[in-house]
Amino acid sequence: MTSDRGIEDAPAPVLERRPWRGVLLAIVGLLAGMALIGGVGIAINRGITGLVDEALAYDVELEDNADDLRVSVLDVRHYHRDLLFNDPTEARVGEWQERYAAMLSEIRELGQLGVRDPAAPQPEDLLRIAERYYEDFRPAILLFESNPRRFEAASLEGLERIDELSAAAMELDKLGEELAAAALRDIEEASGNASLVLLTVLAGLVAIGALLGLVVLRLVEDTRRLAIRERAAATALAEVSKAKTEFIADVSHELRTPLTVVRGNAEVGLAVSDDPEHGEILREIVDEASRMTRMVEDLLFLARSDSTGVPLQLAEHDVAGWLNEAAARAVALARDRGAEVVTTLEPVGRARLDPERMSQAVLILIDNAAKYAPGSPIGLSGRAEDGQLVVRVTDRGPGIAPDELPRIFDRYHRATGSLPGSGLGLAIARTIVQGHGGTIEADSRPGEGTTMIIRLPLHGAADAPAPGRG
Repeated sequence: MTSDRGIEDAPAPVLERRPWRGVLLAIVGLLAGMALIGGVGIAINRGITGLVDEALAYDVELEDNADDLRVSVLDVRHYHRDLLFNDPTEARVGEWQERYAAMLSEIRELGQLGVRDPAAPQPEDLLRIAERYYEDFRPAILLFESNPRRFEAASLEGLERIDELSAAAMELDKLGEELAAAALRDIEEASGNASLVLLTVLAGLVAIGALLGLVVLRLVEDTRRLAIRERAAATALAEVSKAKTEFIADVSHELRTPLTVVRGNAEVGLAVSDDPEHGEILREIVDEASRMTRMVEDLLFLARSDSTGVPLQLAEHDVAGWLNEAAARAVALARDRGAEVVTTLEPVGRARLDPERMSQAVLILIDNAAKYAPGSPIGLSGRAEDGQLVVRVTDRGPGIAPDELPRIFDRYHRATGSLPGSGLGLAIARTIVQGHGGTIEADSRPGEGTTMIIRLPLHGAADAPAPGRG
């Protein structure tokens, strides 16, 4: 009996407890494996994101800036030739100087980005060439009548320097293309490596799961799905980066430069032709090329906003000064459209603004109001309300249907009965306002008109009484 009780009271054999230990170890091992694969996926994803950000921050931006510089150099050459072949009137000299200033701005913007390849043309060298070009050619303009040979010689020498700048811009543009292509290859290679690493880890977990039973197999299945999602996310990120890079490059090369050349040649033709019939055709070419150029600029602005953020130059400004200037431009724009702007401006305070971009947003609203309410007065008001600058643009047009209101700021959206256009204006206005940390909305009733409302944060504003509602 004693021996029987000893057998019954003895500890269970170690082998009987091993399955529970195995399950516990399997769960712990699977959790550790899931943590490992998640960490690897995150690390790889961050690496790919870093490559994409670097490509957008420098490679694509270098290509874009160099292409902008090429366009500005073409503009300077066009107006330089205009001075050479026609009388250098004060108006023509002014236009040439504006294009020269725009070219300097593009060179300085390139200088802010920097050119990392020491063998490539450097922004400071381009700036010296441009300044020397101006210093030599500007005084020679005054010799057009008194010493025409000296004027012509200086003009030809200036064209050589412009060609030198154009060649340098083209070289930088090619360098940007090569860097963007190399970055894309790196992204694709990193994506492939990510898939290989994730699949290798997954295979190891599947092998362990096959040995540890049904529980392990289920956990491995979950891990496999996670690996597939990580791989799909990495692939999608690479495809998005590639699409944006190709979009910016294609638009820049296939549209902007040819449009500039077409417009420039047409303007030269207008300047030298006396044939009224040909003049009308050339004016149509200039107008259409200008319209298409504006559309391309709108597309590029939205593309840059999507890829690198809204391109704004924010600084603190006095709201009253900016709004008065914007109102003056609005009055001029409306006058060109055959409309009148009635302003009520009571702004108080300061705000962080990009004045040019915010004026662009306001002018888009003024232009829309003039299109849809021709001949009717347009209201433009600005005042401080609840610590915000509130700008309202009001028209007496046909209004917007309630079911259309939620979509009017969407890109390419064309409401029923809309006038011809690209469908990008209101989308650009919203992008600009949101880039300033503000909001934009529309209040409209069919048959009563539309009010567009912009709200921007103010610093140290004194609130004006809220307007009454009728």
